[in-house]
Amino acid sequence: MSWLPRVGSVLTTSLLVATLAACGSVGTDASGGSPAPSPSGDQDLAHRAAQLADRYAAAKAEAAPPALDLGDQLEQQDGDWEPAVGENDKLAWLTGHLVAVATLPAAPGPVMVLTGAGQGVSSTVISAGAALAAMTARRSSCGGCTDLEVTGATLTTMDVRTAAGTVTVPAWRFSLRGTAVTLRRVAVPPSALVRTPVPLTPAPGDGLRAESFEQAPGGRTLTVSFTGAHDEPGPCGADYRGVAFESDRAVVVAVLELPRKSSGQEIACADVGAGRSVEVPLRRPLGDRTVLSLADGQSVVQGPAR
Repeated sequence: MSWLPRVGSVLTTSLLVATLAACGSVGTDASGGSPAPSPSGDQDLAHRAAQLADRYAAAKAEAAPPALDLGDQLEQQDGDWEPAVGENDKLAWLTGHLVAVATLPAAPGPVMVLTGAGQGVSSTVISAGAALAAMTARRSSCGGCTDLEVTGATLTTMDVRTAAGTVTVPAWRFSLRGTAVTLRRVAVPPSALVRTPVPLTPAPGDGLRAESFEQAPGGRTLTVSFTGAHDEPGPCGADYRGVAFESDRAVVVAVLELPRKSSGQEIACADVGAGRSVEVPLRRPLGDRTVLSLADGQSVVQGPAR
């Protein structure tokens, strides 16, 4: 059964919280490095979590300042495609069929990248042409669509949700011929972006992908959201637990399904996922550590504080 992304209910029963407390967090080892072995029997998960945390730390170390982890949130669409051109233009954008029909601006001087807390770090900015080249690098077959013609570019910003909260980054806004829609592309050099997901081959038992998280006051409980089966009794529903493996650098979370007793009967369940969440306790406040999803190696974006 495949799950389709949706936003839904929050699972916060006392029974599940008790289960999480019994088998949730794993503390750091004495050296303060990789996650320590799990006291609850999740040793294999703990080992893979340690690998993920170490590889993510290496990826951040390889990136030049400001070493931003924006995941795949490098482009944004502003406005809605008009019915007359929407089908062609959206497909052309997604397959990298864009071509400049005007001279595009050169790279300006350094600009400030801001976090949601108003803190910032200076970063160089690539030219509009380089940003457009990054968008067209994925050019692939679009079934004969017409190229999008880029008529100009202006330097602006983009707000991107990250594991550290919302970050305001410089971006080029591209105007297009024949539509009021504009496209934005992050203007930070590729060398300043953390390359994610880090290479970690998925393994059976890694669980479901964590999509976002929120912190409770104090930062010692994470509400992790994901897409799973519906919260209902019977074979079409499911219960979940969240496991957190902690190091000084990161918190790796795994969302695991709790087995239910089989009825022995074949039942057809709807192939539509539901938005779910689990509460995951931490041994110490999250602080500036990155939350990573064991299922896919991606950093998990942070929602607003509760």
